[in-house]
Amino acid sequence: MTTTSNCQNLLFDLHNEIIKLEVENATLKERLNHLELQKTKVSDSEVKRVDWIELEPGKRFLTKKDLGKYLGISAGTISNKMSKGVFPIRSKRIGNKIRFDMREILEYLDTDQPFWERDKEMKQRK
Repeated sequence: MTTTSNCQNLLFDLHNEIIKLEVENATLKERLNHLELQKTKVSDSEVKRVDWIELEPGKRFLTKKDLGKYLGISAGTISNKMSKGVFPIRSKRIGNKIRFDMREILEYLDTDQPFWERDKEMKQRK
């Protein structure tokens, strides 16, 4: 009987986590739609957003290929800009793979500032 209740508790916890991820994904999608409505002008040298690509439910980290599709540039261009140190969106290393957090992407699209400038502003505020 204890095993059954443990399984039920685990299933309940897993169900709650899935709901949290779906809510977070919906929130991210809503913020992206809001940004699209604002239509912030971006110069040619900066990254432009093309259109919304549907992410898997709960997907928070994008590969270079996914980010490239989302921004309308190739994964190779992202790699080149990263190696030169001029790609404005911070990457994360997860294991041996490079991923981009949707929060970082949205923060860049909200502010239109590369992460190093946002970091400077945060330090100056403190």
